[in-house]
Amino acid sequence: MERKAAALADDPAFVAAISAACEAAGCPVNRFISAMGPYGTWLVEIQRAGQVQRIVWNGKEARLALQVPLVEGGWEDPVLIEIPTQDTAGFVAGVNEIFASAAQRDV
Repeated sequence: MERKAAALADDPAFVAAISAACEAAGCPVNRFISAMGPYGTWLVEIQRAGQVQRIVWNGKEARLALQVPLVEGGWEDPVLIEIPTQDTAGFVAGVNEIFASAAQRDV
């Protein structure tokens, strides 16, 4: 499973699908970053709620998070979810769930 997730982060179709999910939620994408390594960690930097935020897949810990900047620096994870399937459809669904949860929590 780790190898599959790692390969996804470098697949242009995957990047396009994640970017499209963000854009559909009204969040322009600044950039997509794939980390080098075996776990498939990636992040997408977006514009949301008047600030730069990030959606981060931590492949080692198998969690998807919305990160918002802290005033003192660094990032906070107000929304964390699990991804049932680590494939394109599963991650797109996870991104959609992140946005829905953030809206409900007024994050």
